Amino acid sequence: MRPSRRELLEVVLVAGAGASFAELPSGAAPSRAAPPLEGFFAKVRELRAEFLARAAAWVRDDRLVRPDGFVYAVDVAQLMACFADAADREAYARLRAHAAQHFVIDNPSDPFTRGFVVWRRRPGDTAAPPDASGTTEALRLAKALWRGARAFVAPAHRELALTVLRGYARHATVDHGVWMVRNYFGFGTRSFASNSFLVDYDPDFVQVAAAEANDADLLHVARQSYQLVRSAATPAGLLYDLVQPELKTMYPLLPDAVVTFSPNDIVQLSNACTVALTVTEGAPEVARRVLDFATRRFSGASGPLRMYHYGRTGEAVNDTYPGINEWSTLVRLACQLRDRSAAARLLENAVAAWDYYLDRTPPEEVDAFVASEALASMSAVLAL
Repeated sequence: MRPSRRELLEVVLVAGAGASFAELPSGAAPSRAAPPLEGFFAKVRELRAEFLARAAAWVRDDRLVRPDGFVYAVDVAQLMACFADAADREAYARLRAHAAQHFVIDNPSDPFTRGFVVWRRRPGDTAAPPDASGTTEALRLAKALWRGARAFVAPAHRELALTVLRGYARHATVDHGVWMVRNYFGFGTRSFASNSFLVDYDPDFVQVAAAEANDADLLHVARQSYQLVRSAATPAGLLYDLVQPELKTMYPLLPDAVVTFSPNDIVQLSNACTVALTVTEGAPEVARRVLDFATRRFSGASGPLRMYHYGRTGEAVNDTYPGINEWSTLVRLACQLRDRSAAARLLENAVAAWDYYLDRTPPEEVDAFVASEALASMSAVLAL
């Protein structure tokens, strides 16, 4: 029997928008077997429709400004991808126009920065120069444009996606013998960051775009990205967050792996899943280790599953339970790896988190990132 809405709500605690913490009463997975994946489809469709309706209203009413006064490219891009998946032409087109006008750099007097994506903009402040590019933002926007091009048969969107990807590729460098895509470009200083985040890569998508566009440079980026993500695997099966080649000057006799790390060896589960999602096709063994890490702990076989774990041992850092973003990315990872059993087991907590978020968060309270992560996961479930 499916759990009732009340039963779902009783197993979830919420600590603010975007920070929902879901915990089963025992702190582990239920002893009974999870319902088959198909048993969740009706509920997931219902939740997806409600999330889409909320997000469409935010877009229609121009309410994507975060509390700090900025609109973030990642919010716009991820919602664009969701509306492309849902074939919502109006909402997608509105966001695409906004992204092209406000986030994608195309200054004829500065061809080097063509295709760079500004990480955030303050609405109404059109005279303010951009401060920095965003590489994660570039990838998310390019992927959204790529999906929109397919969903709405819009070749121009595909060409803009390639322009953005080629701008992204110009962030790449080799530092102390380590290839990486630098985190950002500062428009004021005309300089790049000296480090990189692992969420700044998406080799599966870049490889697809490179193959379809017959672009050797992008294919090189994809291949190097796979190699870098593989090097970021932790002994416990997670993925580290940072790449900082300049550290080799302090540890000249240690291997390259020393430059890939997380501060204090602490890995956030949702970050590891986000990176794993980008290599499910080209490096599935890396993605599988992340999913296995989570499912072993979710079942209670290897200690509790928490939001933060140490990369070397897998030990939980503290008792902070996974939240809505963790459950969303875990379910999506299981779907991309075509693991229906794992997806069904994880969906019990994910559905509870999505349901509770909608029930307790007023529709006018905007959190585009949380909504887009949840929607991407629901779309993956229904496509499995």
